Amino acid sequence: MPGKRKTLAEAGEYEFIRHIRGMMPRDGGTIVRSVGDDCLVVKSPPRKNILLTTDTFVEHVHFSRDYADYRQIGSRCMTAAVSDIAAMAGFPVYSLVSLSLPRTLVFNDAVALFSGLQKTAEFYDCPVAGGETTSSPGPSTITITVIGICSPSKAILRSGAKPGDSIYVTGTVGDAMGGLLAFQRGEEGYAFLKEKFLAPTAQVTLARSLAEIYRLTALIDLSDGIATDLTHICEESRCGAEIFKEALPISPELRDICNKQELSTVEFALCAGEDFGLLFTANDKSLGSSFRFMNQPVTRIGQIHDKASGIMLQSPDGTSHPLTTKGYEHFRT
Repeated sequence: MPGKRKTLAEAGEYEFIRHIRGMMPRDGGTIVRSVGDDCLVVKSPPRKNILLTTDTFVEHVHFSRDYADYRQIGSRCMTAAVSDIAAMAGFPVYSLVSLSLPRTLVFNDAVALFSGLQKTAEFYDCPVAGGETTSSPGPSTITITVIGICSPSKAILRSGAKPGDSIYVTGTVGDAMGGLLAFQRGEEGYAFLKEKFLAPTAQVTLARSLAEIYRLTALIDLSDGIATDLTHICEESRCGAEIFKEALPISPELRDICNKQELSTVEFALCAGEDFGLLFTANDKSLGSSFRFMNQPVTRIGQIHDKASGIMLQSPDGTSHPLTTKGYEHFRT
């Protein structure tokens, strides 16, 4: 019979910190001081701009143990945070993590959560080098700060789109939420969609390479869905847009589950977030309407217009109507 599993309350904060400290980088290289003091101390990169982003993930809002283990949860949260650096075409270099966890959480589960965070951060070359741990009456929360760098004037902003620019997305859209739908409805199969939900990828290298080769004018990651993320670009760029309904790159599995659940595939694909692909605008005639780049499909899904037009959805017959589908929005969804 297995023995009783030790909780955080039984182990205490310092034992937990001692345990995870061995997973964190030692001092050396660009790290002057990692854990052990009040602040992470690093050498300032010469002739670089610094990118800083913070994300908070709340249990039952952003993650659930119903569909993922603690290591997967940690990995998924770190990927989402790193994706913000990809959205600026930057390089992630360090990360900080603050964990607020219930006293009753099993010690080994807490370690697995941190391991998922750290292993994924190391994969993206931004190891967890500091942070904080606190007790929470519940739910668990994970706050991640990622520090990145880019060359001056090389960050791609949301505000650079102009009328006439083409709108592109990488990958297929809506897959992650399709995976969550499969889990929620108890659907067997749909391995592709479920993997996209459990183990997304931040497109760091893809974003940098696209920005180096093509004339990108605006860039964002697909965290809240095309409908919301394109709205962010249009608001910051003070422009409108038209989306070509038939051009949306939709995977066979997503079409299948939407048909099975009697959902509009197009509406689902437009509002579903957490794919962490890239949505960008470009003024570059060398870009085709559909091509592969670094083994990823890249698809032209629309065009930027003047602000008065708003965001429109164009049907195959050429008629257009205002886009009313909305993606994820905190405090409303």
